[in-house]
Amino acid sequence: MTIARADTKDLCAELVERVHAIGPVLADGVAEGDRERRLPDASVRAIDTSQVGMVWTAKEYGGLEGDVRTLSEVTKTLSHYCPSTSWVVNNINGSNLLATRFPREARDEVFGARPGARLASVFVAPGQVVATDGGYLLTGAWPYASGILHDDWAIFSARESAPDGESARAVSVLVPVDHLTVEDTWSTVGMRATGSHTAVAREVFVPAHRVIPLETQLGRAHVTDVGLPPLLRSPAVAAMAVICASVVVGAGQAARAVVEQRAPHRGVTPTLYRSQPDSGAFVAALGRTALTLDAAEMHVHRAAATIDAAAAAAVALPDRELRRIRGDVAQAANLVTVALDELMWAHGASAFAEANPLQQYWRDANTAARHATLSVQVGHELYGGSFFGLDSIVPSL
Repeated sequence: MTIARADTKDLCAELVERVHAIGPVLADGVAEGDRERRLPDASVRAIDTSQVGMVWTAKEYGGLEGDVRTLSEVTKTLSHYCPSTSWVVNNINGSNLLATRFPREARDEVFGARPGARLASVFVAPGQVVATDGGYLLTGAWPYASGILHDDWAIFSARESAPDGESARAVSVLVPVDHLTVEDTWSTVGMRATGSHTAVAREVFVPAHRVIPLETQLGRAHVTDVGLPPLLRSPAVAAMAVICASVVVGAGQAARAVVEQRAPHRGVTPTLYRSQPDSGAFVAALGRTALTLDAAEMHVHRAAATIDAAAAAAVALPDRELRRIRGDVAQAANLVTVALDELMWAHGASAFAEANPLQQYWRDANTAARHATLSVQVGHELYGGSFFGLDSIVPSL
């Protein structure tokens, strides 16, 4: 399946169309995914055939090389059908972008024979690498590896042990998933189908070309490199944060659509209103909530536009702008959680019925909104601290 388009706008429109085409498959798999705590095989096939997992794969390997705004729109739309699928697609694309920082030999291994390769990445709880002939031995456990049950490769953080036993440099390691063990640890109330279990490595050999300094992986030295295409100049950490927030915003928008569509056929218990839109209080509440969701989307749009413009111009964003982006995504996620509570109140107690999609959106979005990248407390402190020249509390922006 190929995509022919003249520009980024056309690519975005075509990909959103493709999401709607596979949407019924994703929606049909929600219950199974929630029960089995993994995406159904049909959903994974839909990701591959639609190419939504290749938005941030380099063109030289057959990828689409879309910008941040394009993937934001794709993930928001995916969330209407299945927030867990949207989150996995978010992680695949973000990890594929991170893979571009490895040397060509490593990139050829990953994408050369399989342009649609699916990657995961985890940077919490760093493991350990010990130098050996031709490379390193990797040992560690990385929780919250979203999509790991369906991925081909994974990128992990680790620390290199010096001969004296002390930890030396921090590194990023690229390893095939079939060299790992996956421990079943993902038991949550939301985003259950992401299968974000713990990936474990026990003295797995990794050749030297698949180990790079963590600063090279997460740093921003490449953002002004005019020899790279715009996407590959994007600050990856900031870009991935925007897409995480986009998944949450999409779930909030989907929930609002359900409340709106069902309102004419629902009364307001225990009043005399036989249709919710007959109630001025309901209409006003829904209007207020819709504006809250609009505000969340505007924060995401601003953040994506800032990154895309800088990448296109090959200029480095100042730390203050990057800190504002973290504030934007945190605020967006927080606004969605507020809006979802309001929607549950507006719809009524049946919103919590297992058969009602509202409870799924509520559980999934509230879970995703607690991702460390979207922490509202951290995002607000980062942005507020920039007004006074305070040091950043987050190492990688």
